Amino acid sequence: MSRKLKATLLGSTAAIAIASSPIAPALAFDAVNWSWDAQVTETVNKDVSVVIDLKPTGMVMVEDLQVHIGDITATSDVTGIDNNQPTEGSNGGTGSGELELQFHYATDGSLVDDGFQSPEITSVSVSETSNGSEFDGSVELTVDLSQVELPPTQPSQTFDALIELPSINSEATAVANNTSIESAASIELHEGQFAFNVVGDSNLNGNGNNGNGNLLNDAETENSNLTAANVLGVFALTGETEAIDVKARSSVSDILNATVDSSATAVVNNLTVNLEPDVADNSLVIADIVQFSFADVTAKS
Repeated sequence: MSRKLKATLLGSTAAIAIASSPIAPALAFDAVNWSWDAQVTETVNKDVSVVIDLKPTGMVMVEDLQVHIGDITATSDVTGIDNNQPTEGSNGGTGSGELELQFHYATDGSLVDDGFQSPEITSVSVSETSNGSEFDGSVELTVDLSQVELPPTQPSQTFDALIELPSINSEATAVANNTSIESAASIELHEGQFAFNVVGDSNLNGNGNNGNGNLLNDAETENSNLTAANVLGVFALTGETEAIDVKARSSVSDILNATVDSSATAVVNNLTVNLEPDVADNSLVIADIVQFSFADVTAKS
């Protein structure tokens, strides 16, 4: 026996978005001991009057140290996207149609592969009961949609192909150190960000003779982050550290009937502080920020 089935297939479009983003380190500190000292000799005549009279209602205090050692690579590749609009003319839309499928099946409900079935059908399972000339049951079949071609139809709603095509977004972001602070209260920040690579058994491991093996635990009267940056700069010049590679690459190719947005971002040290005070007395930011990087940075899109 043979059965004929009718199925309505709906064509639509799709978009792909790929993103890569790094995870920022957690912020924590047990003790804070800050000191701002300055000795200035100037030959510039200035007449400056600064008066600050604030009584903050709150405070955000952050002691943040970020050290990144090693290379970073972020890659995003998108290719082979074919948006086939099943419509006529230059207007877009969604088309639908009817496709007649036919096949033979045995008494156990399995597909009889005798060449009679429609090429779109890959498998069939039939379960039925008969009562004279009446049949009751169910049919499960698998259809290869790549073999289906819907006839073009006139869309019910047009769109502007210049601005309303489906979009392909490819983003690659490589970041070594990143800090973002947002607050409505006053902010006091002590920030150190360092990015480099080590070379074998260098003085960074505490085995050298320069007395700076423990870079970040200096005397209480010194700025530990500045001292660390100075020592790391010397190490970079003497070859005891080497540059890290921070690379981001985004590639998009073989795209048909879709808009493309591709971006690649490579960043070594990044800091964002955003204070939006809820009251005027919270309009205060005190920050000691040191950023050091020994890096080769590349972004390609």
